[in-house]
Amino acid sequence: MSELESLRRALAQAVEKAEGAAELARLLADYQARLDEAARTEAEALTRARDAEAARKAAEKQAERRLTQLAKQLAEQKYQTAVAEWKLEKLQGNRWIKIGDAIQTKKPGSVARSLRAASPTAGKAPKRTDFPVEKPAAVQAPVEKPAPPVDPDPRAPLFSTPLTEYFAVPKGPLTRPYMTVAAIVDRRTEALLRYEWRQVTNFGPDDWAKMLDTYRPSMLFVESVAPGPRQGNGGRWLASMAGEDRALRDLVEACKKRGIKTVYWHSGGSLGKAVPVAELFDLVLATTEQRAREWRAALRHDRVGVLPHSVQPRVHNTFRAEGGRTEDVATLGTAEGGNPLPAQGDDKTSYDDFLTAVRKVGVVVAGPDASDREIAEIEACGTPVVATGAAELAADPRERDRRAHLAWRATVPVTARLQPVFEAVGLADVRNTQVVSALVAVRDQMELDQAMTQIIGQRRRPDQLVIVAEGVDAAVVEKTARQAVSAREEGYNAGVLPELVVRTLPMSTRGAALAHALLLADGDYVAVVDPRDLYGEHYLADSLRRFAEVETEIVGKAAFYAHAAGATLLRQPDAEYRFLPELGGGTIVSRRSVLVELGIADLSEEWDETLMRQCRSGGIRVYSGDRFSYVCVRARAEGRLFGSARLEGYVPAGPLALI
Repeated sequence: MSELESLRRALAQAVEKAEGAAELARLLADYQARLDEAARTEAEALTRARDAEAARKAAEKQAERRLTQLAKQLAEQKYQTAVAEWKLEKLQGNRWIKIGDAIQTKKPGSVARSLRAASPTAGKAPKRTDFPVEKPAAVQAPVEKPAPPVDPDPRAPLFSTPLTEYFAVPKGPLTRPYMTVAAIVDRRTEALLRYEWRQVTNFGPDDWAKMLDTYRPSMLFVESVAPGPRQGNGGRWLASMAGEDRALRDLVEACKKRGIKTVYWHSGGSLGKAVPVAELFDLVLATTEQRAREWRAALRHDRVGVLPHSVQPRVHNTFRAEGGRTEDVATLGTAEGGNPLPAQGDDKTSYDDFLTAVRKVGVVVAGPDASDREIAEIEACGTPVVATGAAELAADPRERDRRAHLAWRATVPVTARLQPVFEAVGLADVRNTQVVSALVAVRDQMELDQAMTQIIGQRRRPDQLVIVAEGVDAAVVEKTARQAVSAREEGYNAGVLPELVVRTLPMSTRGAALAHALLLADGDYVAVVDPRDLYGEHYLADSLRRFAEVETEIVGKAAFYAHAAGATLLRQPDAEYRFLPELGGGTIVSRRSVLVELGIADLSEEWDETLMRQCRSGGIRVYSGDRFSYVCVRARAEGRLFGSARLEGYVPAGPLALI
């Protein structure tokens, strides 16, 4: 019995100990859970603190970079302004221009005075070092309330939200900010020329003398304005244009006494009725050479030039309208088969409304009475214009887009067409001529041959070609370039070889090689050329034109054709004509100063993605143009170029993509 009792007590003690151990284990587990929760909470708090600190530092760095960038841009602008003023002073002091002015006055005695007054030099040209970068003091940003939390969206976006969504008539900048022109023009021409110079239109027969004293214009530009809804200057000059009073004659005579050049543009209407007015002016412009010959015969002198109807890229461009395009068909003039476009400039709708309306429709059918000028303006907005067959064209969106792009390219901006006008009247035309450097990184002879074929084949060749090559001698690069030029001797750009800058060095990554090439570039703009890809002959010219259409720092393509594994696919077709900082690296054309400030990352394939992130964080305006004239070529259909965007069907890589 004693043994059984002892066993019972031992078992009871064991059970008690087991229960105690279980409770201890439970308590330990509970304590450990509380420790884990506390650690997690502390870790989250530390993470938030680190994130807040990192965000603060990033904001400070971003503000510092932005201030530095603004300071550099201001210094560069001061330098460019000084250069323009120096060029203008040099041109105005030119001995031959002063002799020409003196001879034109038909006063021989003034020739000697002009020779004595002519300045042989305009001093030394300014240098960038004369304009140091002076960074302004940072401004403390006001404290704002935190934004409300955003619910997570499980759907991944196709592309980022555009910085600017819809078309709006811009306010600037001006192509020739140093020049003031007094203009008597209609509303359409006012829109055509408003960005070419400082334009003054708010004057009439009763206050033109005050206008001359206040604005001191360099030129008086008068158009053959007719009565109607588009008449300019409030219709105040219609009586003078019709010869019913002397106000216009007195204005022209006063301009000549002050040395202000006078130009008359016969943009339309009867030639015979316009002769009494046109003979008052120093220079008469017609819209075609045939009309110019008629004017020379009517005026019996040769002070007649040609200013064809043109478009203004700042106004007539492919920028999107609110809501995008529809499949609707519109009519122009007496055409049938669709809704008529709004009249331009009448009491119910403005010219701006017309420009917005043509961006909304899919096709415009033009009647026989539609003018070439109206058609060109619509086509410059990216809308195809047809005489017949609109229904068939609207049913094939791919053909519609192709024809619209070709028609846009065929339109001619007015900026370059004004240069002969300035030359004829003896005024300086100082403006940015878009000097371009092309940056290329090649790994072998095959990539070099491909790159040269793409670059030399451009209608608008780069002015400078910077090549960083691995394992290819500089002499071989120059020989390859000259052979590529020789192959084009029978066509356009015959014999034109860009300035060559070649460096041979090992390439760690393609991004590092491009960064090295960027430091060697001298152009106002730089274009990145990927030797693996295909470029249409109009690629560079089309890209540069985008800078005249919108205010942007970088131009490229977020919508483009991509070719791999024997198939060509269209990437992100909805990403055209938008401020959208997600571009393919091989499509980037940038202002050099901006790209130098941002830099190019030391990466093989992702350098462009890093660059786009910098643009987004720094507020750099990046514009995505059209899908054409470029095909991204890769050996395999993988990576973000092929897998991270919406792809539409298989299409041919040649004629459609590289138009």
